[in-house]
Amino acid sequence: MNLSASTCARPCAALRKPAQTFVCKSAPIVRRSTLRVQAATWTKAATKKELEAADGGRMVVELNGTKVLLATVDDEVYAVSNKCSHLGLPLVGKTGLLQAKISDKCVVCPAHGTSFDLATGDVKGEWCPKLPNLPLVGKGPKEAPLPTFESRVGENGEIEVLM
Repeated sequence: MNLSASTCARPCAALRKPAQTFVCKSAPIVRRSTLRVQAATWTKAATKKELEAADGGRMVVELNGTKVLLATVDDEVYAVSNKCSHLGLPLVGKTGLLQAKISDKCVVCPAHGTSFDLATGDVKGEWCPKLPNLPLVGKGPKEAPLPTFESRVGENGEIEVLM
C-alpha cells in the first residue's frame, strides 16, 4: 500500500494513528468545480421592427455571452440557442451554408435537417434526417432538445429575453 502523510478529513481505514492523517496515493483524484448561481434578468435583445426587417424574420443577437436566435412567426417572438444541440454548429451562421429555415413554428438545422420546435426546443420528426445511420454509432450524439429562452415584447416594441 502506497501511503503518504497529508491533511485529509477522513484517514484511511488501514491506519489508526490519531495524531496524523494519511491518504492513499492510489485513491482517485477528486476535482471540484464551482457553480455560480445568478438570478435571471430580462435583457434587451432588439426591437420588433428590427426583427421583422431582418432576413426571413430571424436574427442572431449575443446576450450575456450567449448567441441567441430570435425568430418571429405569426406575430409571436421566439428565442432559442443559435447552437444546434447535435454538433454545436450555428443554426444561422456567417456563410450561406449555415442558414436555418423557419417552417411550421420550427427551426430546421441547415447541417443535418433536424426540426426543433421554437416554443419548446423539442425535436419534431426524425433526428438528423440528412445523416446516415452508421453501424455502432448511429447518427452521432443522441437526440437532444434545443435550449429555449422566454421572450416578451414591450409596448414600445422592444424584445427582451430572460437570460
